[in-house]
Amino acid sequence: MKNRIPFALILFSLMMTGCQKHEKTEQKNHEDVSSTELETIIAKELDSFYTVYKRFDYDWIDFFEEEFTNVFPDTPIRKISTDSTKALWKGIYENYEVQLISHGKPTFITSKDMVISHNPFNEIFINKQTRDTATNVGTYITAWRRQKDNSWKIVFETVQNN
Repeated sequence: MKNRIPFALILFSLMMTGCQKHEKTEQKNHEDVSSTELETIIAKELDSFYTVYKRFDYDWIDFFEEEFTNVFPDTPIRKISTDSTKALWKGIYENYEVQLISHGKPTFITSKDMVISHNPFNEIFINKQTRDTATNVGTYITAWRRQKDNSWKIVFETVQNN
């Protein structure tokens, strides 16, 4: 616990790095969009993400950049690829039925080329052999980065479990 960087510092650093890294090329490729418009865009992306996630196949992983930062409880902060994410979830799907019960309305922090979103969620994991159920309730936090083609991908994700 004492070696962990405060969460707000991680988000700030990620947001600043992402924005600075792409600032020069993005200024030429993207028109200015208001915070309200960005919130609408990312709200639609999140709705699409959850619609796909509910199918419990691997298509929801397409919402992520090829390599992204992943921070989950009891794991180190790490860069992870979409391929390793698919491998991880293959094991989960083999052993559990996953059901998204609900997800709440997101809240946003916007910048020109990055948007932080956070929203509550409630899902359950049902062990296929024992039928035991584990509840996973918390807040899902993501950072979305504008891509060169003007689409948006998740570059950072974490959860805060209740």
